[in-house]
Amino acid sequence: MNEKIKRYLLLFLAAIVLYGLYIGIMVYGGQPFWVLLVTYAAVLVVFYWFNRRNIWSLQGNYAYVTGHKARAKPLPEKAVAAGTKSPSAYIYLALMAVQEDKDAKTALELLERGRKLTNTVIDERNLLTTLASCHYLSGDVDKAIQVLEDMRATHEYTNAGVLTTLGYLYIVQGDYDKAIEISNLAMEDDPSHGAAWDNLGQVYYNKGDMQAAKENFHTALSKRVNLADSCYFLGLIYEAEESVDEAKEYFRRAAICTISVYNTVTEEQAQKKYKQYHD
Repeated sequence: MNEKIKRYLLLFLAAIVLYGLYIGIMVYGGQPFWVLLVTYAAVLVVFYWFNRRNIWSLQGNYAYVTGHKARAKPLPEKAVAAGTKSPSAYIYLALMAVQEDKDAKTALELLERGRKLTNTVIDERNLLTTLASCHYLSGDVDKAIQVLEDMRATHEYTNAGVLTTLGYLYIVQGDYDKAIEISNLAMEDDPSHGAAWDNLGQVYYNKGDMQAAKENFHTALSKRVNLADSCYFLGLIYEAEESVDEAKEYFRRAAICTISVYNTVTEEQAQKKYKQYHD
């Protein structure tokens, strides 16, 4: 769970405890019930007013990570417009600019503003990962790799998600040995991280070792069923083997996966193969 969300939950629980003590004192003092209700409502209004910008940011972040993207964007936009001090509002807006709008310029501007507010390791890590995505989207893979390698060098811990992204960037760069090394580190951190296995599948596919590619893609899908690249490349492998039924099934699965800027396969490619086998 995000550290900022944890902090707000602890504050909320502390407020409940304090308000419970307040109610006990009021009841003991013989105050009428309507006084308790009015006071409670007033506390909520004051709390919301002074924290509304951060609340909008948290609501937007939650909407985004739970897949409600239509609701996600307006909330951090409101927070930023109101002058929030939360860097996560800028980070998530930048992430949406990259993933949804493919607008690296706007994302970089948002990250520059968010960088001035970053004060936790998690916020900094999220910001740097999004920054790497911006460079990748702009076509500067070397700069994207450098951002993440610098983060590895300066942070005590780099999680499987960041390592997998770095491994994928090395695949794009064509440095397959480094991609294998970094992807293996990701799997050491989290053996269930399917995208790291997908990286290995793509490495072996590009190197022409179809058996190793197939094994890694199948392992990736056993960890996470909705990996578009694993499904698509398995479709290509089975197509080359003239295993029509298997190819048809994996192209179908690829077509219904969510495809983002981090995927090798594009939505157009996935849909084209789907139509080839299903129309």
